[in-house]
Amino acid sequence: MQASPAQAAITVNLGPEQSFSMGVGVRGQYMTADPSTPDGGSAAAASDLRVYMGGQIIHMVKATLNVERIRDGNWNVLDGILQFEPMKAVNLWLGRMLPGSDRSNLDGPYFLSTYAFPMVAQYPGMWSGRNDGATVWGKLAHDRFRYMAGVYKGHNWVDGGSGDGHNPLFAGRIEYNFLDPEPSPAYYTASTYYGKVDILAIGLAGQYQVNGVGSAQQRGDYKAWNVDGLFEKRIGQKARYGVYTLEAAYYQYHTDGVRDIAPGFNNHKADYGNIGGINAGTAFLVSTAYLIPWRVGWGRIQPLLRYQQFRYAKDLYGAGNPKTRQFDAGANYVMDGHNLRFTFDFARYTPASGAQSNAFLLGMQMQY
Repeated sequence: MQASPAQAAITVNLGPEQSFSMGVGVRGQYMTADPSTPDGGSAAAASDLRVYMGGQIIHMVKATLNVERIRDGNWNVLDGILQFEPMKAVNLWLGRMLPGSDRSNLDGPYFLSTYAFPMVAQYPGMWSGRNDGATVWGKLAHDRFRYMAGVYKGHNWVDGGSGDGHNPLFAGRIEYNFLDPEPSPAYYTASTYYGKVDILAIGLAGQYQVNGVGSAQQRGDYKAWNVDGLFEKRIGQKARYGVYTLEAAYYQYHTDGVRDIAPGFNNHKADYGNIGGINAGTAFLVSTAYLIPWRVGWGRIQPLLRYQQFRYAKDLYGAGNPKTRQFDAGANYVMDGHNLRFTFDFARYTPASGAQSNAFLLGMQMQY
């Protein structure tokens, strides 16, 4: 996920204050079924490959290009950022990047505590939560306070969509760390640091776009916000008794009383994630994990639980506030933090229709 030198396997110095770095990330999984599909899905194996590239041109000017090979064999630009970084307090990024949103989006798939991305995190984006635009971000108060704010390509910028007038999307986030500062780079986050630091972080994010949802005939303003928190504590000196993690998030999505168009409206698949599909409602998630202190073979076991729920707005989707729920129980086998980890997960998915389904997942991720 992150445009970070932490994943750089190779760094080449090209001169005074000039360098180039490259790294890779790989994820593979096997699921007995996909519970989020209408028919329960079918057995599936999948893998994703990411290539991270970064360069420093002069002291305060950098660039990032991350690409991803997806399941159908095509490559997509994940991040393409020109970075002006004169000081910690004020930085300017231009290009394709993650806008201000919740912790899960800023984690990306590689830095979650669980393997599967949460269904309740529904902020729009062009690809994997990214969007084209400009972001100002910084760190203050000894890196404990982090902020980001930006303007981006809006949702539904397509003929016949609500955004055909090309209104921009505004997004921002603030976060404060009450214990140790998060060691993640820039404004990115993680949902576990495996005992590297003690964390108590509270974040608040919001997005807004005039005519951001619906069609050209019936359009509405898009408004969304969330608050999220992460608590992670080493138990005993040097985490002698393990590491406890608790994460929670609450969301509100508003569509001005309008139902959004379908994802990929009129087959605009290049911007599939940024056209349609926004649901009005409220949502929350809570997850907990415990990293067992002793080693089993080459790594340590981290049992985890997660519950998430999305409750749809009753004025748009029917009386009784229909809701979708998912419960996950499993464990990570952590060999090298987020760089090498295996996950076993059981998921129970209950859609608004009430047709409950179950699935087992075995996942692996590696970054170098």
